[in-house]
Amino acid sequence: MNPIKKLHSLRRSFTYAFMGIAFCIRYERNMRIHIVAFAYVMFIAVSFYELSRAELLLLILTCTSVMTLEVVNTAIEVLTDKASPEKSALAKIAKDTAAGAVLLASVTAIAVGVILFWDTAVFAEITRYFGRSLTASIALIVSVILSCVFVFAGKERRKRGKNK
Repeated sequence: MNPIKKLHSLRRSFTYAFMGIAFCIRYERNMRIHIVAFAYVMFIAVSFYELSRAELLLLILTCTSVMTLEVVNTAIEVLTDKASPEKSALAKIAKDTAAGAVLLASVTAIAVGVILFWDTAVFAEITRYFGRSLTASIALIVSVILSCVFVFAGKERRKRGKNK
């Protein structure tokens, strides 16, 4: 294979991967929730905490593992719905265990967040920051509203199978 064809093939594989992620963002509400949570966690981390590079890396890896498993969960659900459109105990197990993987990663992410962020002095600083600045308060309210629109205004994928 010549180098131009290899480059074209590589570009296509990245395009397909991005299309898969875009599908999850567009059709999976939980993926949109994970994205919003990640954005808020990173904002809080860099704005109010002095995390080490290792702690920041741990936070990023933990959050992205949840989103990665959500993508895998979606792939398993779509394939299961295609392979077994009728009710099936095995299809239900496949979907439930994939969802369980996302749940385990989410619980781990929460635990990591609690360990890294639990500091009542910083909580008080965050409260003062948003309480004393009208601009910051308005920005927070607007960001929460936009986050809700992003999460709940997306399309929901039609579930073909009756495996749940």
